[in-house]
Amino acid sequence: FTLKGSSLDLLLPWYDAGADLVFSQHSLHRTDDRSQVNAGLGWRHFTDTAMTGVNLFVDHDLTRYHTRLGVGGEYWRDYLKLSGNGYLGLTGWRDAPELNGDYEARPANGWDLRAEGWLPSWPQLGGKLMVEQYYGDEVALFGKESRQKDPYAVTAGVSYTPFPLLTLSAEQKAGESGRHETQLGLSMTYTPGVSLSAQLDPDAVAARRSLAGSRHDLVERNNSIVLEYRRKEVVKLRLADPVRGLPGEEKGLVASLK
Repeated sequence: FTLKGSSLDLLLPWYDAGADLVFSQHSLHRTDDRSQVNAGLGWRHFTDTAMTGVNLFVDHDLTRYHTRLGVGGEYWRDYLKLSGNGYLGLTGWRDAPELNGDYEARPANGWDLRAEGWLPSWPQLGGKLMVEQYYGDEVALFGKESRQKDPYAVTAGVSYTPFPLLTLSAEQKAGESGRHETQLGLSMTYTPGVSLSAQLDPDAVAARRSLAGSRHDLVERNNSIVLEYRRKEVVKLRLADPVRGLPGEEKGLVASLK
């Protein structure tokens, strides 16, 4: 059993009345062999036909001590969600032992745009599309062994929700130079205050696709800090062969310095 790739997410409503929702969102996850936490504040404003929202997050890497700021915006309608996020690194270069100690790493700056929708006639089936880009000379958008300069990626996926408690998903991420990843996911969404029987009811899925039913849905963003790497400046010193001489005679000890 492993926690690799797993996450625990929680949305807490602090003010929830009428047209407005003020909330905090928290996450703990294990990604790329690094334990990370995310904490954010958000505001959503609802009308009869749409929702607009803004949010602010701080992301922290508990393993490598990187910190990043995230700012996002949301626009929802029934059966449709649009969102965008910007990411800004707050910490500088730190040792990267995951690359044998020859490199340093810091959070990469970047952004993403997301769209997710469902079929009104079949609300259990959904689709998503995401475009993202990060900036730097050696950015690990596709993993630390596949670093690229200013990489971008397009992700397309489908999801199936047989009942509100469970969602199955499949995603394909493609980037330049033939880079690609396939990810299968299983998520469980528990809503406090709603009976378990209602959360296991297939007929209740349609209500979750409406503005009212998705009011407390999580903010869609990349909770994992994407890193930029650089090779350390290494000074190599080679000493001369054993030095022999007479008392008081001066001899050089360094043969070369690079």
